[in-house]
Amino acid sequence: MIEQGLTVGELEKTLGCLWGLALGDAMGMPTEFLTPEEIASCFGGRVEGLRVPITSHPRAGCPAGAVTDDTGQAVALAKALVAHQRLTPGLVAEALVQWAAEADAFAKGFLGPSTTHALKALQKGVMPAEAGCQGKTNGGAMRVAAVALVFRNNWQLLMEQTAIACLPTHGTSLAISAAAAVSAAISAALAPGANVDDVLQAARQGAVAGRDYGCQCWTPLLERRLDLALDIISRYTRTVDQVRALYELIGTDMAVSESVITALALVAVTCGEPMPAIIEAVNMGGDTDTMAAISGAICGALRGSRAFDVNLISQVEMVNSLNLKELAIQLLRTRNTSESRV
Repeated sequence: MIEQGLTVGELEKTLGCLWGLALGDAMGMPTEFLTPEEIASCFGGRVEGLRVPITSHPRAGCPAGAVTDDTGQAVALAKALVAHQRLTPGLVAEALVQWAAEADAFAKGFLGPSTTHALKALQKGVMPAEAGCQGKTNGGAMRVAAVALVFRNNWQLLMEQTAIACLPTHGTSLAISAAAAVSAAISAALAPGANVDDVLQAARQGAVAGRDYGCQCWTPLLERRLDLALDIISRYTRTVDQVRALYELIGTDMAVSESVITALALVAVTCGEPMPAIIEAVNMGGDTDTMAAISGAICGALRGSRAFDVNLISQVEMVNSLNLKELAIQLLRTRNTSESRV
């Protein structure tokens, strides 16, 4: 039953985005930090479902389907948006500190270097705008889905809220450029009739706009980096060769010029289909959970919830006590309320 004011299509796309993020994160969790060769060896071939990590893995002991900080932080910001309609640096900092405490993220090693440094600074009373001034990795880009889901019809607010979502931990122009590329891509994917070209063009525009925010730093032009990645994959006809070229020539590290660009390029490689995008990301090696979460969120927004195996989604929701359909409805309500205020 769809409540008044919401359409089946927009709920399916919103839910597809959240499902793609969480499933990509969960499927990439056990393969993170490994090389492609190690993944194939440890798991007896390609990973195409929910698996437990090997005993020597940093996340050993996590059940199949467990998510990481990607989904944890994204959901924390989504709930903050639902509660307050707009993000502020203080609200983002509070949401992330609370999430880290509830998830025991420091003790479990669930945090990247930029987030670890920034959250410790925030706990000591450092202001949010200052705490994130060294953050250049992909922690901002991985958590901005809800911003796109709420502000997709208002470009200025989309960019401003994306920057604010990054600021307390990833407040550099580089990190915000990457996050803006992702939020713009999701925003474009949500539009009725959107295609892969629309999504990638929006990502370029977001990368450009995002550099106007945050602490200015040396940064590659991420829109040009994306063009490079797309040019590289255009030289090959087989998916396996395209994916290998991305691994060897663009990279899969947590640096945004690697993992975020590769995640965006996977949207093109897989023609915007979420499950193929997630599976390719999961088996690439490196920061697999984040690449799979980002490409899964974008492709999920493009194709909608019907593109997913509901059995896999049900396992992820059960293991992590998530209700992503309810969250999707709440975010759509928040979007409608936000648009009525403008």
